[in-house]
Parts: sequence; C-alpha cells; structure tokens
Amino acid sequence: MYIRFTPVKSGKMSTPEKTILIILLVVALGTRLFYIVNSPELKLSHDEIGYHEMTRRFLEKGFLGYYSEEPSAYVTPGYPLFLAAVYSFAGLLHTGPLTTVRIIQGIISIGSVFLVYLIARKGAGPAAGFLAAVLAVIYPSSFMANNRILTEVLYTFTLLGYILSLITAFERQALAYHALSGALLAVAVLVRPAAASFLVVPYIVQFILRRNFRVVIGLLAAVTAFCLVMSPWWVRNYLLFDKFIMFATQSGDPILRGTDPYDRYDRIGPSVVANVPPAEKTKVAFQRIKEGLKTDPWLWIKWFTVGKLSFLWLKPWGVYTAWAKGLHFWVFVVMGWLGAFFNLFDSRMRWPALFVVFSTLIQLAFIPIERYMYPLTHIMAIMAAVLLVKIVRKVLTLQG
Repeated sequence: MYIRFTPVKSGKMSTPEKTILIILLVVALGTRLFYIVNSPELKLSHDEIGYHEMTRRFLEKGFLGYYSEEPSAYVTPGYPLFLAAVYSFAGLLHTGPLTTVRIIQGIISIGSVFLVYLIARKGAGPAAGFLAAVLAVIYPSSFMANNRILTEVLYTFTLLGYILSLITAFERQALAYHALSGALLAVAVLVRPAAASFLVVPYIVQFILRRNFRVVIGLLAAVTAFCLVMSPWWVRNYLLFDKFIMFATQSGDPILRGTDPYDRYDRIGPSVVANVPPAEKTKVAFQRIKEGLKTDPWLWIKWFTVGKLSFLWLKPWGVYTAWAKGLHFWVFVVMGWLGAFFNLFDSRMRWPALFVVFSTLIQLAFIPIERYMYPLTHIMAIMAAVLLVKIVRKVLTLQG
C-alpha cells in the first residue's frame, strides 16, 4: 500500500509568518510563566524526590546516586546534570532552586512549541505549523508538566530536536545531519533511555524502501555520533562498576511492575517487586509472563494489548477536567493516531509517525503510565495538524 502525497515546499519564512509565530510564542511563554508563578508548590513525588536528592548529593559530594549514598547508574545522568546546572544558577541569583527549575522548564517548553511548528511546517506548510503549535500551546498537561521536577519537559525538547534533524538528514542526504541526528538522540537518551533503540529503525526502513547503500553510510554517521556523545557515561560506568552499562540499571523494575495485570501500583494483592533483587527483576518478569500466558492467556493477552494501551493513551497526564479529557481524546488520540497512520506514507512525516508507533509498542513491555506518553503528544499535535491541513487542501482541490 502506498499513498502519494504532493510535497509541500516550506521555504523561508515570510515576514508576516515570522511575526505571527513570534506573537504565538510570546503569548505561550507569558501564559506558562503566569501559571508557574501562580501555582501552589507541588509536593514532590517519589521520582521527583529521587532527582532532587540526587542533584543535591552531586553538588555536595560530587557523585551521581539515585536514592543512594554511593555512585549508581540507576538512571541516566541527563536530567540530574540539568538540575545541577539550574540549582547552581539559582544559587547565583539567590532564588529558590525548584522555582527556578520550573521557570526554565517553562522557557524550554516554548522551544518545544517552536520545534513542533518547524516539523509540522515541513509536512504541510505554515498552516499545519501554526495549527500544530497552537495545539501544543493549549494542551493542558503542558502547563502542569513545567511544574514537575521530572524528565518530561527536557526530554520532549531534545526528542523533537532529534526528530527535526532526522527529517532534515533524509531530506538533504547530508552526513552532517545524520551525525547531528545521532548526537541529538544520544542527548535525549541521556535524559530518558526510552528512544535509544529507534536509532537504527529509520535506516532499516529507508533501506527496505530505497535499496540504496548510501543509507548505510548515513547510519554509520549517526551511530558514530551517538556513541561519541554516550561515551563519557559508558566510561564512567565501566570505571566505577567494572562492567559495561549502556543506559541505566532501572529497567527491571518497570518491566516487572508491568506484569501485574490492571494493577500498576500494587494496590490489589502483594507487591510484585517486593523482595526481588534488582538483578533478578527482568528474569522474574519474563517468568511471570510465561506463567500468566499458561494459566490465564486471555487476561494476559488483553493486558499486554488493549489493557496497557488504555492506560497509556485514554487520558491526559495529570489533568482530568472534562474539556481536557475531550481535547486529549479527540484531537491527540483519535486525530493523532489517524494522522500517524496516514503520515507513515509521507516521506517527510514518516519518521515522527513511525516514532509514535514504535515508542508505544516498546512501552507495552513496561508499566503503562500516561506520563510516559506525554512527550509523544507533541508529535500527535503534528500528526493531527498535518492530516487536517492535507484533508482541507484535498477538499478544496476537488471543489476547485
């Protein structure tokens, strides 16, 4: 099946386009900062406490240890190092470190809106860019996310930078952009490892579609740059623990928690992670899956398909008003997934669309939490906007 879309020549921005975009970004920044300043202090959650204490420990004692009084590789270092830089900056300004983080994350989120605009613009021109940017601006969880001491805001920004560079790399067929995409993916992975395995996926797909060995050269450039950026973390882990740790050691816990059908937080029955050594969690998880498929296959099949998908996608992260749920479901889920499907057949939009599909499938192996899908909602804004603009143009063309 192949659907041919006429490429849109995005070209350089006109002065009116730049003016409207600047106004949109300024309004978005103003509303976000207003929300941050006027929001009550949120009580730090488990992960937030872990990142906060880890950062304090790094600044005071010089090592990275998540919920640990000694060095560890439980989480990747990107977000703690970001926090350390912001805390140090807050110290120079004599401001509260947590408030400073929230303000800077609010500014970074505007960078994400700008990247959403640029990516959607590549897919269907300025109209799609503005529509996608507006959707990203008004998405309710985007306001709340800036207040949380969690990886989501920084990861979203680095992920969108990677997506844009990847589109540009295949568009221009320049090794520099392939290397840039690999480097930016590594930066995103250092914040959150979830996207790591996507590094080779676009190149495999492109090789299957084009049968061009230049794709292999692009892959080598991307992998080389990825490894160069990751290498300080790898060297640090090897020197400290005398073994190679590619990303982090925490994966066993979310995999094991994801094997408790329809009970993500151990609220029914005994905890699935209690008394399981960290090194054994992945092994125990696969044993539970194997046993579950034997004893109650229909329950476990439902859980690892529609069950986890419903937990991941059916409601927005942290905002549960009726209008927020409606906007999330009809625009970011229904229109977003329709857009992702159709954009798989568009050479420019194929990579963000494929990333949504790939990331969702990967997440089915882990504990399903809607927070983990939050970075993908920015891509869903792009998918929905590009699809809607293409539909409108097609209708106008037929009527003309």
